[in-house]
Amino acid sequence: MRPLMRKGSSRSEGIAQANWVREFRDLLDSNEPGLTFDATIRVEWRRQEDGPGSTTAYEDAGRAVRRVAESFASQRSVLRWEATEQDINHELRRLLPWCTDSIEILWAQVTLRVDDHARTIAERLAQLRREETLEELARQQTSARIRFMQDEILRTPATARLYLLLEQTAHHGYLPPGVDADQIVRDVQQWHPQTQWVAVAQILHTFLSKLSDKDAGDLLRTLHALFLEYGEKELAAQLPTEPGQRSSERPE
Repeated sequence: MRPLMRKGSSRSEGIAQANWVREFRDLLDSNEPGLTFDATIRVEWRRQEDGPGSTTAYEDAGRAVRRVAESFASQRSVLRWEATEQDINHELRRLLPWCTDSIEILWAQVTLRVDDHARTIAERLAQLRREETLEELARQQTSARIRFMQDEILRTPATARLYLLLEQTAHHGYLPPGVDADQIVRDVQQWHPQTQWVAVAQILHTFLSKLSDKDAGDLLRTLHALFLEYGEKELAAQLPTEPGQRSSERPE
């Protein structure tokens, strides 16, 4: 720390025109825990005639400038020390001349430095944040793709086949051999939401979901008996007789 220096003196009405200069160093916290800016603060001031003594003014002048520097440094990374220094000094120039605590600050400047160790740590932290951002973006994209597959592609066998066809065509540049395009068209038309059987299946599914397990089971067993009455043994075998039961889980 440099000693208190007096630059000159004259007197005018209400103000003691003795200018004083102080220079000191301090550590300013950044927005990254444990990482600081090494600051050199220089301030020139004069105190009002009825203001505090030189020792108190000496402390007040330094504290006023330091608080401005801290307000900017605490929001910045040490990797941006030059930009932070520029913004601090720009704000000080905007405030000057600056009257506070019965002193008048005439000139102030802050110089920032960051040691190599702090810079290396900050770079590693920045890299980790970038990697975390990319990983989170990848997770969001994967989740969105899964929802799309569940809600749209796997909703019907026809849309699943059509999606696979488009993927293969886009990859190879032509329709894969052995693909029956007409059959895919028929499948898509069959599974269209407005076709009669799809509408009936949706209504039946909604109705079953509103029934108790006992009533739903009674309805499924009634349908099973109806299929057998019309001679559709294979369809009856595929129909579960209890809610939530798969056809493969039916007792023999």
